[in-house]
Amino acid sequence: MHETAEPETGGRVLAPAVVAGVATLVFLLLMVSATGTLPWTKGFDLAVHSWLVAHRCAAVVSFAATLTSTASSAFAVPAVFLAAIALTRGSLGARLARAAWVTGVVGLGVLCRYGLSALIARPRPPEADWAVTASGQSFPSGHTSDAILAAGMLAWLAAQRLHDRPVLRATVWIVAGTYVAAIAWTRVYLGVHWPTDVIGSIAFGTAWLCGALVVRRALLSGGRSGAKPSSAPD
Repeated sequence: MHETAEPETGGRVLAPAVVAGVATLVFLLLMVSATGTLPWTKGFDLAVHSWLVAHRCAAVVSFAATLTSTASSAFAVPAVFLAAIALTRGSLGARLARAAWVTGVVGLGVLCRYGLSALIARPRPPEADWAVTASGQSFPSGHTSDAILAAGMLAWLAAQRLHDRPVLRATVWIVAGTYVAAIAWTRVYLGVHWPTDVIGSIAFGTAWLCGALVVRRALLSGGRSGAKPSSAPD
């Protein structure tokens, strides 16, 4: 059964737009603190960082170091490209077009995060507290940003194939969210990021992915104007 195009499109654009707006606001509030202009999160960062460093154990450090190594743009971007080809229905051209779009979203997100990190230039926690080596600036967390961009896009791709299986769709999103939260935890636990670095990264990734979805759905809505609406997921 087909639904009318306009109500469906309006609602499907509004929801991610609202999420993107809220996530952007959270990111900007944390960025203000990270730059030192208004360091309202300083006490929270110091308290959580100090407690975790004081309560680390070798076995958990080893586990966290292994897990955190899975989150990098060098792995994330190719994984998203290959997943898009594998999970997209249709001709090779359609698969490559979808792969190019999702890879572009993730790749541009990674580049934007690099630029923001250089611009904000927040120092990392003291090197004496690091359990692993790290490079670059602290805010936002690169590993956490890469994790949410890749996991979020992979979950979206899988959810499109599972549009008629709500339980599996929910499971995919839960797994993706759990992975992102785990990567965020490793960065703070290993002492290489402040807690608000990873919270800011999650806000950034959420805003970026939802913003991309808004643009995609708006473009699809324009392309379908005057045409018979399709029940296929976008």
